[in-house]
Amino acid sequence: MGTQITVHPLDERTSFYEAQSLRERNEMSFRTTCEYQELPEAHVAVRATESSVLATATNIDVLGEWLYVQGGTITTVDLPSGQTVWTLHTRTWSDSEKYPPVPVHLSVVLPTGEQVMHEIAAAVAA
Repeated sequence: MGTQITVHPLDERTSFYEAQSLRERNEMSFRTTCEYQELPEAHVAVRATESSVLATATNIDVLGEWLYVQGGTITTVDLPSGQTVWTLHTRTWSDSEKYPPVPVHLSVVLPTGEQVMHEIAAAVAA
């Protein structure tokens, strides 16, 4: 029979606080990138995870500005409701080895078939 590992409450608390610390670090990295690169934060909902930042904007221009400044690739997903989710996969800015860049996934929902800037359409991953 295999060895059973018991997780003690202290381990669970430590794990919780480590995860919380990573989320806070990633959110701070996102906010710092917005401030340093003068990227829009208005009308952007942000949710940091332990490994990335998930952001949703209400305006496709936000996605365009992030693409122009930070680069990245875009994926699209058509929803059955007649909407398309455009997601830019990029990273935060950093000049510190202590705080490496964090993956950012910035999404905008548009009606399916709505025209977007050429630069955004050209960045869609094949």
